[in-house]
Amino acid sequence: MKKLPLLILLFIVGISLVFAVSQSETVTQKAPTFEDAIAIIKKYEGLSGPSHWPFVGYGHKVMPGEKFTRGKKLTEAEADALARADYAKLCAKYREFGADSLLLAALAYNCGPGVVAKSSVLSKLKAGNRDIEASYIAHSRYKGKQLSQLKRRRQEELATLFVKDPSSLTNIEKLPGENTDEILEEEVTEITNLSYPENSEEKKDSLKTPL
Repeated sequence: MKKLPLLILLFIVGISLVFAVSQSETVTQKAPTFEDAIAIIKKYEGLSGPSHWPFVGYGHKVMPGEKFTRGKKLTEAEADALARADYAKLCAKYREFGADSLLLAALAYNCGPGVVAKSSVLSKLKAGNRDIEASYIAHSRYKGKQLSQLKRRRQEELATLFVKDPSSLTNIEKLPGENTDEILEEEVTEITNLSYPENSEEKKDSLKTPL
């Protein structure tokens, strides 16, 4: 009979240790990073080729005035730098959301800032409601139909870039700030210069969408 209280005491101590370790792991949880997001973007966007025009690099849509050569595929280094520049600007757009800016920027990279602006994901985060999983996964539909690849992407973004309790993070990296455009201007210019058309007629043609 004397062994029973001892066993109970050992059980209580064991449970306490497990709880303490669990709490410790929560406190030191690794924050999502810019690199985590870039890896997901590159994985799901894929490197665009000439047939994907007006998209170049990793899902960058060529806009009027941007000097990319139609029919020329960017190198991995060029595409990587362009993706980082695009994503950094989006992170800066959502900087007020702190660590959540990584997730919002990832969604905007794929769906566009306009979609994010109207989304319940954004409105919930603004209101302090962090129960966003269903709302975030909902952004995996195209013309009313859910696409399996988009759903996997949303799930991976959520699992990698979203933290239920940001206060538990102790190592949030410094995110792109207000001077993002200035920091990246030289880099982006260098990327686009690598793809300048040779003459004015080619420049005009490079901005046309194929029939």
